[in-house]
Amino acid sequence: MYPTRFNPSPICPYPYTYPIYCHPYPPIHILRSFPPVNPDQFIQSAKAMEVLMNSASKLLDKMAKSREYSYNIMTAAQESNQTKVNQLIESADLNNHPKVTYTPDGLTLNFQSAGDQSAHLSLKLKWTTMQM
Repeated sequence: MYPTRFNPSPICPYPYTYPIYCHPYPPIHILRSFPPVNPDQFIQSAKAMEVLMNSASKLLDKMAKSREYSYNIMTAAQESNQTKVNQLIESADLNNHPKVTYTPDGLTLNFQSAGDQSAHLSLKLKWTTMQM
């Protein structure tokens, strides 16, 4: 009637035919209580992100429309001239200036909200295609 390796024990009360591991204790479901929702900080972060997005949009628009501007940023980055890259980014007349890092194949712009730092925006722009 039962398979040859039937073991009805309190630890593993199910019949099995293959060696399996049974959990000795049933799962415990803990009911969590969450604090009441207060959207004030969330709204403040959203407003700060709006400002960052406007600055980023303005910079991206300038990069997309000016071939000379993009060329100058790429050249300065490839020459590891951080001060020139920063000067070029600051010349875009932005409300928030990003922290700029670069690699041989692209540029990373990290915008951070002023003061409370409740919002952070990171943009990665690539200028090379991977050759295999």
